[in-house]
Amino acid sequence: MIYYGKLFDLMKVSGKNKAHIRSEKIIGQETLRKLIVGTGILEEYDYKVPGTKPTVIEKRTRETSIDTKSIESLCTWLNCQPSDIMEVIPNTWDNRDHLCSILNCTPEELPNRVPMKDK
Repeated sequence: MIYYGKLFDLMKVSGKNKAHIRSEKIIGQETLRKLIVGTGILEEYDYKVPGTKPTVIEKRTRETSIDTKSIESLCTWLNCQPSDIMEVIPNTWDNRDHLCSILNCTPEELPNRVPMKDK
């Protein structure tokens, strides 16, 4: 997963906050939400099956992601490099404790939150 805790730490040091991101239109609200939860996280969502009456809704899962244009906007706004605002935490069982602390979950819940790899 990609963790954006460094972004919010840098914003705090710079005297900036989420309200500034919104008012200055640096990135969109949905992108900000993804930054808060991290990317590479599995999210469940409702999918409306086209052409069904009454409407059929299926539960689907997707991985969250942020586009590079948003990263560029944030780095330009904060005058920094991408490595200053984000870190990659491999989704391996060796990182289980770190991932669980960030995602506030138990090791048993972890595979439901991020796609886990052996190595």
